[in-house]
Amino acid sequence: MRRFVLLILLLALIGKSYSQSRLNAGIGYLGENAIHPGVVLEFELEKYFTEDFSLPLRADLGFFTAPDYKVLMLDVHKGFRKYLKSGFFFEQFVGVGLTSSFYTVESIFYVDKYQSNLRYRDGANLGFTPSVTAGIGYNLTHKSETLNLVWIRPKIYWNFGVRGLNLPYAALQLGYTYNFKTKE
Repeated sequence: MRRFVLLILLLALIGKSYSQSRLNAGIGYLGENAIHPGVVLEFELEKYFTEDFSLPLRADLGFFTAPDYKVLMLDVHKGFRKYLKSGFFFEQFVGVGLTSSFYTVESIFYVDKYQSNLRYRDGANLGFTPSVTAGIGYNLTHKSETLNLVWIRPKIYWNFGVRGLNLPYAALQLGYTYNFKTKE
């Protein structure tokens, strides 16, 4: 972990100084376990330290449906993004959020595929969800000053109160991000 933090700091300091920031918005597919369909909206403030390295702050609003429940998620993520000259980029985020689960089963208990029992109530069942996300993508307009990104982001998150740390949830995000404002 210490090496990872030092690598981020080193990458941020290498190269010429750069003080550009961009406001981005995006939309994409969000699927729990990649198969339970949903949608994610994102808003991002991307602060550049060099021409090809940034530390984005991203807020996601997501919704997906599973056979026994529906989920509304609100996450905030902080991470880094490294752009390559070819137009590809790599990113990694750590996030924290809230989730509201709406169960559609007729019992007062929900039993998942791991035999975890959850007592729930009618309406929103709130949860606290830390997460980690890795991503790879491509800047469709990498030879110009604009930013049009397509990306794929596998995500691991925990819903405390539903499952323990040993049983995280997995999700997959596929989407598009557009830069609508650049500040020097």
